[in-house]
Amino acid sequence: MPFSIDKHFKILSDDDPRMTLALFAGIPMTADLEVEPLDRELNVETLRADNLYRCRRRGEEFIVHLEVVSFYKPAVLEKQFDYVQAIVAKYKLPCRSHLVLLTSKGVPDHLPRKIYRKRGDYEASLRLRVTRLWTMPAGPILRWNQPKLLPLIPLTDATDEQLGTAVSRLRSTANKELSAQLFLLGGLRYGSRRAFLERIKDLMTTTEILQDSVTYQEIVAEAKREGKLEGKLEGLQDLMSQMLTLRFGPLPQWATTRIQSADHLAFDRWTAQFLSASTLEEILK
Repeated sequence: MPFSIDKHFKILSDDDPRMTLALFAGIPMTADLEVEPLDRELNVETLRADNLYRCRRRGEEFIVHLEVVSFYKPAVLEKQFDYVQAIVAKYKLPCRSHLVLLTSKGVPDHLPRKIYRKRGDYEASLRLRVTRLWTMPAGPILRWNQPKLLPLIPLTDATDEQLGTAVSRLRSTANKELSAQLFLLGGLRYGSRRAFLERIKDLMTTTEILQDSVTYQEIVAEAKREGKLEGKLEGLQDLMSQMLTLRFGPLPQWATTRIQSADHLAFDRWTAQFLSASTLEEILK
């Protein structure tokens, strides 16, 4: 995968911890709060938390812990307990721990409000604070108008209009990295990047999709890195067929045959010709 989902949250949190706490820990941006990012290394084997913040206000001091999970498994709850136990042992401060679930895959209808642990004479409990990103409204994120937050929109409870707004705003920034992140997280939500492209095709013009060309470029770049261009041709064929169909309608058999028999150099050439050519024949010549 060309961009780590976990890395996106670390970049976001490093750039603006207060915004991260507002989004995932429910601490308003207007709160009188001093925030200090902490070392995520917990010095317990290889245990490393996703995000840790030391917070101070009116004589109160506590730690906020965020753990981000793409796909839920029951072992996640046990691991959450391990993190908090190590955090409290290291920093000797109260800890508010949040489990941030990016997708609903595998998530049960009901999660416990508390996690209990008993090991002989040792007993402890942990309040489970859960953020389900797919239930979070997209409106507040769009109102903050922070480009680095826009890739999160496909994971939220966004309307088609809000999703289109996020895509358009990212295009206006000309930031290809953020666009790649949006397609990656959209692919996580909808099963694949191509499925996400299908989801948003009616929200963008064909020219806009191709000018971004994120999915196309990622397929080619990944194939070149792996030295397996042939193995990626199916993805290029699907994408080119979709782009041409959006522009010209159902493809004739000769065009489908040509696309299915093309190599990666032909796809590079056709992409370059897509915006200037006025007919299907001109593009696929």
